[in-house]
Amino acid sequence: LKGCKTIMKTIGFIGLGLIGGSIAKAIRKYHEDYRILAYDQNRETLATAVSSNMIDAVCEEHDERFKGCDYIFLCAPVEYNVKYLEYFKDNIGPDTIITDVGSVKGIIHKEVERLGMEAHFIGGHPMAGSEKTGFANSSEDLLQDSYYLLTPCKTTAEEKVLFLKKILSGTGAIFATVDAGLHDDITAAISHVPHIVAASLVNMVRENDTSNELMKTFAAGGFKDITRIASSSPEMWESICLSNADSIDHFLSLMIDELTKMRSYIANEQGGEINRFFASSREYRDSIH
Repeated sequence: LKGCKTIMKTIGFIGLGLIGGSIAKAIRKYHEDYRILAYDQNRETLATAVSSNMIDAVCEEHDERFKGCDYIFLCAPVEYNVKYLEYFKDNIGPDTIITDVGSVKGIIHKEVERLGMEAHFIGGHPMAGSEKTGFANSSEDLLQDSYYLLTPCKTTAEEKVLFLKKILSGTGAIFATVDAGLHDDITAAISHVPHIVAASLVNMVRENDTSNELMKTFAAGGFKDITRIASSSPEMWESICLSNADSIDHFLSLMIDELTKMRSYIANEQGGEINRFFASSREYRDSIH
Protein backbone atom coordinates (compact mmCIF):
# COMPACT_ATOMS: atom_id res chain seq x y z
CA LEU A 1 0.00 0.00 0.00
CA LYS A 2 1.12 3.57 -0.64
CA GLY A 3 2.60 5.21 2.39
CA CYS A 4 3.57 1.93 4.03
CA LYS A 5 7.19 1.74 5.04
CA THR A 6 9.25 -1.05 3.48
CA ILE A 7 10.22 -3.67 6.05
CA MET A 8 13.96 -3.42 6.64
CA LYS A 9 15.91 -6.48 5.52
CA THR A 10 19.04 -7.80 7.18
CA ILE A 11 21.73 -9.19 4.90
CA GLY A 12 24.66 -11.26 6.13
CA PHE A 13 28.01 -11.85 4.45
CA ILE A 14 30.62 -14.52 5.01
CA GLY A 15 33.58 -13.06 3.17
CA LEU A 16 34.12 -9.49 1.95
CA GLY A 17 36.62 -10.03 -0.82
CA LEU A 18 36.34 -8.86 -4.41
CA ILE A 19 32.90 -10.37 -5.06
CA GLY A 20 31.42 -10.16 -1.56
CA GLY A 21 32.64 -6.60 -1.18
CA SER A 22 31.25 -5.58 -4.57
CA ILE A 23 27.82 -7.04 -3.80
CA ALA A 24 27.77 -5.40 -0.36
CA LYS A 25 28.67 -2.02 -1.87
CA ALA A 26 25.91 -2.31 -4.47
CA ILE A 27 23.36 -3.26 -1.81
CA ARG A 28 24.45 -0.37 0.39
CA LYS A 29 24.08 2.11 -2.47
CA TYR A 30 20.70 0.95 -3.79
CA HIS A 31 19.08 -0.35 -0.60
CA GLU A 32 20.15 2.15 2.02
CA ASP A 33 17.54 0.89 4.50
CA TYR A 34 18.99 -2.64 4.58
CA ARG A 35 21.13 -3.68 7.53
CA ILE A 36 24.36 -5.43 6.50
CA LEU A 37 26.34 -7.74 8.78
CA ALA A 38 29.62 -9.35 7.80
CA TYR A 39 32.38 -11.70 8.84
CA ASP A 40 35.77 -11.93 7.17
CA GLN A 41 39.01 -13.56 8.28
CA ASN A 42 40.80 -10.30 7.57
CA ARG A 43 40.05 -7.96 10.46
CA GLU A 44 41.47 -4.97 8.55
CA THR A 45 38.93 -5.59 5.81
CA LEU A 46 36.11 -5.50 8.37
CA ALA A 47 37.48 -2.34 9.96
CA THR A 48 37.63 -0.66 6.56
CA ALA A 49 34.11 -1.81 5.68
CA VAL A 50 32.72 -0.39 8.94
CA SER A 51 34.60 2.91 8.75
CA SER A 52 33.44 3.44 5.16
CA ASN A 53 29.83 2.63 6.15
CA MET A 54 29.69 -0.38 3.83
CA ILE A 55 28.48 -2.63 6.65
CA ASP A 56 26.60 -1.94 9.87
CA ALA A 57 28.18 -4.50 12.16
CA VAL A 58 31.10 -6.93 12.36
CA CYS A 59 30.26 -10.55 13.19
CA GLU A 60 32.30 -13.47 14.39
CA GLU A 61 32.55 -16.58 12.23
CA HIS A 62 29.80 -18.29 14.22
CA ASP A 63 27.56 -15.46 15.37
CA GLU A 64 24.06 -15.51 16.81
CA ARG A 65 23.16 -12.41 14.82
CA PHE A 66 23.19 -14.38 11.57
CA LYS A 67 19.95 -16.00 12.79
CA GLY A 68 18.23 -12.67 12.20
CA CYS A 69 19.32 -12.38 8.57
CA ASP A 70 16.82 -12.61 5.75
CA TYR A 71 19.55 -13.53 3.25
CA ILE A 72 23.10 -14.70 3.83
CA PHE A 73 25.76 -14.51 1.11
CA LEU A 74 28.53 -17.10 1.28
CA CYS A 75 31.46 -15.38 -0.44
CA ALA A 76 34.37 -17.49 0.77
CA PRO A 77 36.27 -20.05 -1.38
CA VAL A 78 34.08 -22.92 -2.57
CA GLU A 79 35.17 -25.51 0.00
CA TYR A 80 34.63 -23.07 2.88
CA ASN A 81 31.16 -22.15 1.62
CA VAL A 82 30.30 -25.85 1.71
CA LYS A 83 31.56 -26.19 5.29
CA TYR A 84 29.55 -23.18 6.49
CA LEU A 85 26.32 -24.95 5.55
CA GLU A 86 26.80 -27.42 8.41
CA TYR A 87 26.80 -24.55 10.91
CA PHE A 88 23.92 -22.65 9.32
CA LYS A 89 21.67 -25.71 9.22
CA ASP A 90 20.77 -25.07 12.87
CA ASN A 91 21.62 -21.38 13.08
CA ILE A 92 19.33 -19.54 10.69
CA GLY A 93 15.76 -18.31 10.90
CA PRO A 94 12.86 -20.35 9.48
CA ASP A 95 12.64 -18.08 6.42
CA THR A 96 16.35 -17.33 5.91
CA ILE A 97 17.76 -17.91 2.44
CA ILE A 98 21.42 -18.77 1.96
CA THR A 99 23.07 -18.04 -1.35
CA ASP A 100 26.67 -18.41 -2.49
CA VAL A 101 28.80 -16.83 -5.20
CA GLY A 102 31.10 -19.75 -6.01
CA SER A 103 31.96 -20.70 -9.57
CA VAL A 104 31.24 -24.39 -8.84
CA LYS A 105 27.69 -25.39 -7.99
CA GLY A 106 27.47 -29.19 -7.95
CA ILE A 107 29.48 -29.71 -4.77
CA ILE A 108 27.52 -27.22 -2.69
CA HIS A 109 24.15 -28.45 -3.98
CA LYS A 110 25.08 -31.98 -2.93
CA GLU A 111 25.79 -30.74 0.59
CA VAL A 112 22.53 -28.75 0.65
CA GLU A 113 20.65 -31.92 -0.27
CA ARG A 114 22.52 -34.00 2.31
CA LEU A 115 21.60 -31.51 5.03
CA GLY A 116 18.00 -31.16 3.87
CA MET A 117 18.35 -27.42 3.30
CA GLU A 118 16.88 -27.19 -0.21
CA ALA A 119 14.14 -24.75 0.81
CA HIS A 120 16.77 -22.40 2.23
CA PHE A 121 19.27 -22.32 -0.62
CA ILE A 122 19.71 -20.51 -3.93
CA GLY A 123 23.00 -21.13 -5.67
CA GLY A 124 24.53 -18.11 -7.36
CA HIS A 125 27.51 -17.28 -9.52
CA PRO A 126 28.24 -13.74 -10.72
CA MET A 127 30.19 -14.15 -13.96
CA ALA A 128 32.47 -11.22 -13.29
CA GLY A 129 35.73 -10.66 -11.56
CA SER A 130 39.28 -9.45 -11.89
CA GLU A 131 42.80 -10.76 -11.53
CA LYS A 132 42.94 -8.37 -8.58
CA THR A 133 41.52 -9.59 -5.29
CA GLY A 134 40.29 -8.35 -1.94
CA PHE A 135 37.86 -5.77 -0.59
CA ALA A 136 40.17 -2.92 -1.65
CA ASN A 137 39.54 -3.83 -5.30
CA SER A 138 35.79 -4.37 -4.95
CA SER A 139 33.38 -2.00 -6.65
CA GLU A 140 29.63 -1.43 -6.74
CA ASP A 141 29.93 -1.55 -10.56
CA LEU A 142 31.95 -4.77 -10.86
CA LEU A 143 28.95 -6.89 -11.88
CA GLN A 144 27.42 -4.30 -14.22
CA ASP A 145 26.10 -5.95 -17.44
CA SER A 146 27.61 -9.32 -16.53
CA TYR A 147 25.62 -12.55 -16.21
CA TYR A 148 24.64 -13.66 -12.72
CA LEU A 149 23.73 -17.35 -12.87
CA LEU A 150 21.23 -18.68 -10.33
CA THR A 151 20.77 -22.36 -9.46
CA PRO A 152 17.82 -22.55 -7.06
CA CYS A 153 16.70 -25.85 -5.59
CA LYS A 154 13.40 -27.36 -6.71
CA THR A 155 11.80 -26.58 -3.35
CA THR A 156 13.02 -22.99 -3.14
CA ALA A 157 10.04 -20.64 -3.17
CA GLU A 158 9.86 -18.55 -6.34
CA GLU A 159 9.23 -15.38 -4.35
CA LYS A 160 12.55 -15.95 -2.57
CA VAL A 161 14.33 -16.07 -5.92
CA LEU A 162 12.56 -12.93 -7.07
CA PHE A 163 13.50 -11.09 -3.89
CA LEU A 164 17.13 -12.14 -4.25
CA LYS A 165 17.09 -10.50 -7.68
CA LYS A 166 15.66 -7.37 -6.05
CA ILE A 167 18.43 -7.35 -3.47
CA LEU A 168 20.98 -7.65 -6.28
CA SER A 169 19.26 -5.20 -8.63
CA GLY A 170 21.81 -2.49 -7.88
CA THR A 171 24.63 -4.61 -9.25
CA GLY A 172 23.34 -4.14 -12.80
CA ALA A 173 23.82 -7.86 -13.45
CA ILE A 174 21.79 -9.92 -15.95
CA PHE A 175 20.13 -12.91 -14.28
CA ALA A 176 19.80 -16.38 -15.79
CA THR A 177 18.67 -19.64 -14.18
CA VAL A 178 20.47 -22.90 -15.00
CA ASP A 179 20.78 -26.43 -13.64
CA ALA A 180 23.71 -26.89 -11.24
CA GLY A 181 25.31 -29.68 -13.27
CA LEU A 182 25.02 -27.78 -16.53
CA HIS A 183 26.44 -24.72 -14.80
CA ASP A 184 29.61 -26.62 -13.88
CA ASP A 185 30.11 -27.83 -17.45
CA ILE A 186 29.63 -24.32 -18.79
CA THR A 187 32.05 -22.71 -16.36
CA ALA A 188 34.62 -25.46 -16.90
CA ALA A 189 34.62 -24.73 -20.63
CA ILE A 190 34.51 -20.93 -20.61
CA SER A 191 36.27 -20.07 -17.35
CA HIS A 192 38.15 -22.86 -15.61
CA VAL A 193 39.99 -24.36 -18.58
CA PRO A 194 40.91 -20.89 -19.95
CA HIS A 195 42.55 -20.08 -16.60
CA ILE A 196 44.51 -23.33 -16.78
CA VAL A 197 45.54 -22.58 -20.37
CA ALA A 198 46.65 -19.05 -19.45
CA ALA A 199 48.70 -20.30 -16.50
CA SER A 200 50.19 -23.08 -18.64
CA LEU A 201 51.25 -20.58 -21.30
CA VAL A 202 52.93 -18.37 -18.70
CA ASN A 203 54.71 -21.35 -17.16
CA MET A 204 55.84 -22.56 -20.60
CA VAL A 205 57.46 -19.18 -21.30
CA ARG A 206 58.94 -18.91 -17.79
CA GLU A 207 60.49 -22.36 -17.97
CA ASN A 208 61.95 -21.80 -21.46
CA ASP A 209 63.00 -18.16 -21.28
CA THR A 210 66.57 -17.12 -21.93
CA SER A 211 68.91 -16.47 -19.02
CA ASN A 212 68.42 -12.71 -19.46
CA GLU A 213 64.61 -13.14 -19.79
CA LEU A 214 64.23 -11.88 -23.36
CA MET A 215 60.84 -13.59 -23.75
CA LYS A 216 59.56 -11.79 -20.69
CA THR A 217 61.06 -8.50 -21.88
CA PHE A 218 59.51 -8.67 -25.34
CA ALA A 219 56.12 -10.05 -24.27
CA ALA A 220 53.63 -7.69 -25.91
CA GLY A 221 49.89 -7.10 -26.16
CA GLY A 222 48.79 -10.49 -27.43
CA PHE A 223 50.65 -12.43 -24.76
CA LYS A 224 49.54 -10.05 -22.01
CA ASP A 225 45.90 -10.15 -23.13
CA ILE A 226 45.64 -13.93 -23.19
CA THR A 227 47.53 -14.40 -19.90
CA ARG A 228 46.02 -11.59 -17.80
CA ILE A 229 43.90 -14.04 -15.82
CA ALA A 230 47.00 -16.01 -14.83
CA SER A 231 47.50 -13.33 -12.16
CA SER A 232 44.44 -14.58 -10.25
CA SER A 233 44.60 -16.06 -6.75
CA PRO A 234 46.36 -19.48 -6.70
CA GLU A 235 44.40 -20.48 -3.60
CA MET A 236 41.08 -19.73 -5.28
CA TRP A 237 42.00 -21.71 -8.39
CA GLU A 238 43.25 -24.66 -6.40
CA SER A 239 39.84 -24.76 -4.76
CA ILE A 240 37.98 -24.45 -8.08
CA CYS A 241 40.01 -27.17 -9.81
CA LEU A 242 39.47 -29.63 -6.97
CA SER A 243 35.77 -28.77 -6.66
CA ASN A 244 34.96 -29.14 -10.35
CA ALA A 245 37.44 -31.87 -11.26
CA ASP A 246 35.19 -34.00 -13.49
CA SER A 247 33.97 -31.21 -15.73
CA ILE A 248 37.42 -29.64 -15.95
CA ASP A 249 38.99 -32.99 -16.84
CA HIS A 250 36.46 -33.48 -19.65
CA PHE A 251 36.96 -30.08 -21.26
CA LEU A 252 40.71 -29.99 -20.62
CA SER A 253 40.94 -33.26 -22.54
CA LEU A 254 39.05 -31.65 -25.43
CA MET A 255 41.42 -28.66 -25.28
CA ILE A 256 44.41 -30.98 -25.49
CA ASP A 257 42.80 -32.63 -28.53
CA GLU A 258 42.55 -29.22 -30.23
CA LEU A 259 46.22 -28.48 -29.57
CA THR A 260 47.21 -31.94 -30.77
CA LYS A 261 45.30 -31.42 -34.02
CA MET A 262 47.03 -28.10 -34.63
CA ARG A 263 50.41 -29.60 -33.85
CA SER A 264 49.75 -32.29 -36.44
CA TYR A 265 48.61 -29.75 -39.06
CA ILE A 266 51.80 -27.77 -38.63
CA ALA A 267 54.11 -30.79 -38.57
CA ASN A 268 52.50 -32.12 -41.77
CA GLU A 269 52.41 -28.71 -43.46
CA GLN A 270 48.62 -28.88 -43.93
CA GLY A 271 48.04 -25.24 -44.83
CA GLY A 272 44.36 -25.69 -45.61
CA GLU A 273 43.65 -27.27 -42.23
CA ILE A 274 45.61 -24.53 -40.47
CA ASN A 275 43.57 -21.91 -42.30
CA ARG A 276 40.28 -23.60 -41.41
CA PHE A 277 41.38 -23.92 -37.78
CA PHE A 278 41.88 -20.17 -37.48
CA ALA A 279 38.91 -19.27 -39.67
CA SER A 280 36.42 -21.28 -37.61
CA SER A 281 37.74 -19.82 -34.36
CA ARG A 282 37.57 -16.28 -35.74
CA GLU A 283 34.00 -16.74 -36.93
CA TYR A 284 32.82 -18.05 -33.56
CA ARG A 285 34.81 -15.48 -31.57
CA ASP A 286 33.40 -12.61 -33.66
CA SER A 287 29.88 -13.81 -32.84
CA ILE A 288 30.52 -13.30 -29.10
CA HIS A 289 29.41 -9.86 -27.97
